[in-house]
Amino acid sequence: MKTTAILLLIFFNSMFSFGQIENRWQPDSVYKNKKVKRIFVYENSPKDLSEIVELDRNGKIIRIEEHSASYNKRTRKSKLIDRVTTYIYDELGKTTHKIDTLIYHHNNSVSTEKTFFYYENNLLISSKYFKGNFENPSSETTYSHNPFTSTTSIKIDTVITYRKTKEYERDFYVKRFYGYVLEAKLKKEQITINGITETYSYSDDTDRQRFDEEKIIKNIFNGYGQLLTSEIKSVFRNDRTSEYNLTYTYENNGLLKSIRGYVPLYYKYEYFE
Repeated sequence: MKTTAILLLIFFNSMFSFGQIENRWQPDSVYKNKKVKRIFVYENSPKDLSEIVELDRNGKIIRIEEHSASYNKRTRKSKLIDRVTTYIYDELGKTTHKIDTLIYHHNNSVSTEKTFFYYENNLLISSKYFKGNFENPSSETTYSHNPFTSTTSIKIDTVITYRKTKEYERDFYVKRFYGYVLEAKLKKEQITINGITETYSYSDDTDRQRFDEEKIIKNIFNGYGQLLTSEIKSVFRNDRTSEYNLTYTYENNGLLKSIRGYVPLYYKYEYFE
């Protein structure tokens, strides 16, 4: 399976999300063989549209439209587009960069975030994520192969404040997600002005606390290579633990139909003629 296919799915979700990061998609070869043109993703309910994903005839993602969350019938009718992501490829089909356009509805403004991808000997070795017009990357991800892993880091000055690694099986499916974050400690201080003493809180960036996190995913497949269930064990912020299972169902043509067990996801498809 091509590393470029894996790459697209790594960034399908927010880079630093702590929710359902596990295996929401299928390889691009599946979408190519089934001639998928668009994927409609519904979250929580089959009526709550969350994403519209556009693909080319090779099964590669070319555009993602992310919609605002809805909580009831009223908010469902007023859903808006929050983010539009486009992917750019070179003549060999490798991803060169992706562009995220964030939409702020309260003042009709937008901002742009970009990720650039770098290769060596035709293998993906790193990507750098930039916010707005910043010259230095906000984060960097490095990739290794055999086995395939990806590690994302955020650095403030010389201190790495975020470092998370994903391990994959079958060069595609996440099987482990682990690492740490360093968060500024929240402190309190009293100040007296005109005889009145008040207490205020502030974040001390010079004094950080480390939080370790790990998520182990046991993926179970059928004889066709389709993911049937994922058993997840998670440790968050050092000692908060949780366990849950995800169950995957498929259409008759082999395309993913739903994922249940955490935040329910439902899929519908549009095809090339």
